[in-house]
Amino acid sequence: MSAWIALLLAVPAFAALSQAMERHGAQARSGLPCARVLWGWRAAGVLLLLMSLAACLHAWGTSVAVAAWLGVLTFAALAVALVLTYAENRLRAIAWCSLVLAILAMVASGWLH
Repeated sequence: MSAWIALLLAVPAFAALSQAMERHGAQARSGLPCARVLWGWRAAGVLLLLMSLAACLHAWGTSVAVAAWLGVLTFAALAVALVLTYAENRLRAIAWCSLVLAILAMVASGWLH
């Protein structure tokens, strides 16, 4: 269950980081927002990546958790890259759905009370 939670947190993390990039941000919306908004996207992405790492660390020892987390990051980055390539307008919806599913999975597994 922890690997799924980590994956569900990593997808919106990479989506947020992609929105902070000039090229991918322009794909999803018209024009580039101010620097403060871009830093907000970056901070959200990093925070979600750290939460994803915490989910792996919660389930396994450090060495296994880091290896599993790198695998999770690979799949999440591939998923976001494919969405940006073929359905860039749906990236935000997919990221929000993934985040909601991660929160529900955390509640179901007893991490959030």
